[in-house]
Amino acid sequence: MRALILLLTLLLLPSTVLAEGWRRGDGGPATRAEVDASLLTAEFVLLGETHDNPHHHAAQAALLKAMVDSGRRPAVVWEMVNRDRQADIDAWAAGPEAGNPDAFAAAVGWADSGWPDFALYRPIVAVAAEAGLALIAGGLERGPTRAVAGQGLAALGGDRKTAWGLDVPLPRSVIDAHLDAVFVGHCELVPRDRLGPMVDVQAARDASMAAAMLRHPDGAVLIAGRGHVRGDVGVPLFLNRLAPQARVATVGLNEGGTGGPFNWTRAFPAPEREDPCKVLRKRFGAAG
Repeated sequence: MRALILLLTLLLLPSTVLAEGWRRGDGGPATRAEVDASLLTAEFVLLGETHDNPHHHAAQAALLKAMVDSGRRPAVVWEMVNRDRQADIDAWAAGPEAGNPDAFAAAVGWADSGWPDFALYRPIVAVAAEAGLALIAGGLERGPTRAVAGQGLAALGGDRKTAWGLDVPLPRSVIDAHLDAVFVGHCELVPRDRLGPMVDVQAARDASMAAAMLRHPDGAVLIAGRGHVRGDVGVPLFLNRLAPQARVATVGLNEGGTGGPFNWTRAFPAPEREDPCKVLRKRFGAAG
């Protein structure tokens, strides 16, 4: 409820609030007009979030609306909705509840998906639904995710590996960057040499989302975690493999800092949350 109240407050604020504080990836200052112009001319736009941060979702909705108001009609690809729910999305879009964001959430089983409360994401769906944008499930299904974690990328099968750009090995620099991110993300509690399967899963998820973004004639906007949006190792790596001539723009919505491997960034306050490392230490029985 607190997150919903905060989100509603953000959406009622003047649009000038979201116009301030933008940076280029190198940390230099940028204007909202520069950001909007870049996103308007990019075929693929990737909006990276922290999943439980309502500020990030308000910004995603505002950026998407600016694209729509300027005449773009991109598809919206969702990390949070797995590919096997696309038929449910299509049925919602063709049915009597088309345009109702809450009916979309019910159709894809959001409440049981493990993602944060749909109220955080509702403004993004509302913008897309009002404009009649196609919504695309980009998340890797649970079965293939488990298979990749246990057997490596070969578990996807040759057709998917080729179609998704996974038939070419990841560069060593990309593997190392993923290992570093996963190691830090697990609070350095899991030995780095045991994290290889997680790199395969991350690559498979990135490739799944990249392939989903290619399905629409007016390009696509990706709603995903910030790590997937990184220009050096994430979804853009596979977009470059699958559509090397396409223009890609990445936005990193940060907490407390600017800059990073994105074209554009903006820092927002972090919501109150329990220290995730404390949670992991309890789970692993570690001290501290």
